[in-house]
Amino acid sequence: MRLDRILVTALAALVAVNWLRAPVHGPTWPIALALSAAVAFLLLARRVPWPAPHPTPPRPAVLIPTFNNHRSIGDVVTRAVAVNARNGIPVYVLDDGSTDGSGALAEDAGAIVIVHPENRGKGAALLTGMKALARAGYTHAICLDADGQHHPEDVPAFAAAIGADPWAIFAGVRDLSTAPGISRFGRRFSNFWIWVETGWRVADSQCGFRSYPIARILALDLGSSRYDLEVEVLTRALWSGVAVRDLPCQVTYPPKAERVSSFRPLVDNTRITWVNIKLIAERILWPPYWLPRPGRPITRWDPTSRGFALGWRLVLALVRVLGRKPAAWFARAVSLWYVPFAPRAGLAGYLARVLPNEPPWRARAQLYGNFAEALVDRMAWAMRGPSTFRYEREGAEALVEAFGNRQGAILLSSHAGNIECAAGPGRNEERVKILNILRFAAAVDHGQAVMASMDPLWRPNIIAVNRAEGYSALTVLRLLREGGVVAMHGDRLIDDRVVTVDLLGAPCRVPAGPWLLAALARVPVIVVGCFKEDGDTYRLLAAPPMVCRFDRKRSRDEQIQEWAQAYADQVGAWVQRWPHQWYNFHDLWSQEAGPAVPSRSQSGLAEEPIVT
Repeated sequence: MRLDRILVTALAALVAVNWLRAPVHGPTWPIALALSAAVAFLLLARRVPWPAPHPTPPRPAVLIPTFNNHRSIGDVVTRAVAVNARNGIPVYVLDDGSTDGSGALAEDAGAIVIVHPENRGKGAALLTGMKALARAGYTHAICLDADGQHHPEDVPAFAAAIGADPWAIFAGVRDLSTAPGISRFGRRFSNFWIWVETGWRVADSQCGFRSYPIARILALDLGSSRYDLEVEVLTRALWSGVAVRDLPCQVTYPPKAERVSSFRPLVDNTRITWVNIKLIAERILWPPYWLPRPGRPITRWDPTSRGFALGWRLVLALVRVLGRKPAAWFARAVSLWYVPFAPRAGLAGYLARVLPNEPPWRARAQLYGNFAEALVDRMAWAMRGPSTFRYEREGAEALVEAFGNRQGAILLSSHAGNIECAAGPGRNEERVKILNILRFAAAVDHGQAVMASMDPLWRPNIIAVNRAEGYSALTVLRLLREGGVVAMHGDRLIDDRVVTVDLLGAPCRVPAGPWLLAALARVPVIVVGCFKEDGDTYRLLAAPPMVCRFDRKRSRDEQIQEWAQAYADQVGAWVQRWPHQWYNFHDLWSQEAGPAVPSRSQSGLAEEPIVT
């Protein structure tokens, strides 16, 4: 905590105590004036004079700190240089006093090497590297470790995210399902203290794969020099209004005998604990930190789940012990809380277009209640399989053919209905084995509890993506060409590949990505829906397959717009039929209309040829 803040806080406390002890008839106006000045200083101190945005687009560079990583640094740098050469992203290595030739190996592999004559710690290495990048004209540092855990192939995803939100920190989120138990506990423990210190939930506060806006980080007056800096930088950034966004990243854990780590469990954990203690004390003593700061406003949909993990576990327990219907009654009762308190803007456009004659509070209550019951149905289906419900089918022949011909298909759904309960009984084991679900990752994603509870027999392959992560498109394209079936939503924006359509009588933007993928992979798109009817019955609907092939004689943008409009027309017809099963609580119609489809160089698929 800085000395000026300690003095001002102590002055305010002293003035307050003296004011309370002073006689009522005493000269209190000087004390009141001093107290007012102290409070004004505290409030004004919340304003951090950030530098103006860079006049040019973001210029990121890769920064890899290393200390005696001769076994892995050459391979890490070689892969990073190969991945980023075509994007013009240089690779810098900060050799933090290595004695095994790590710096020379990194330079031979193509990196620009900066040297600390002696070891100063990872935090000091990161700060030195960022200062060097700033002097070279770079605006962002994409940092990853030199021990081979992180995959340099994920750097393009961070670069794309920086372009979408240049003043945020993007923190990597690792899949620790195969990691040692101590690593999973350590992440939860560290995440908890970040939340205590800032009120912000970070999914992985211990992952070193991050992107930093250099100007903002260097303005934070950071005091840590080793691994504790990675905790301090998140806390101080959030205090100062810098948002921390989560971004999935790959991780590989080499055998313990092959790992080279500079982390000293006793010493470094003690340092991290001490930093957390100081940060908590600073938040308690410094009033401007009492209320969490929101960070930079989010202009796109944020996939973070509402509610609390404990509530989801309670509902899961009710489904297991009492059954689906009692759990649904409980969930419906809880959903009433959202009627007065949830943001109303998300449903305003839908209610005005589909339910204009129904009182808004009643419509919201029914929509939230139906959504709560739909979530319970998903849990019940996940635990007990397709025999949980009865099914009526319209157009299911197209689905059977898509799963049977092994030629690949895109199942395009929406946030209307409950598509997660769509797989009815009958040879579903083989179908689910080739089903891939594109699922948006989030810092707080309680829906993962549902996925984790599923019997492996019914558990599909999940492809985790995040806002502005175009790199996953290549994974989807590969799966489609290998004959896989990929399910995704078509009514929620995740990046800048958009197309404007007419939905329910008003223009809105929907993703163009599914149509680009279908045309490149030469697979059909099947628009699907699943809506609940009386009792335990779901109606599964599938529109005729849409064959997407680009005609070189016509504008590509025009063709994508036609395909997307057909999707919007189908979804609109189903919504009119089941108006109280609309679960997209983000107002599609409030988005400003933009260009129909970006150029191929912006789509993340520019290297893929279009074959007619």
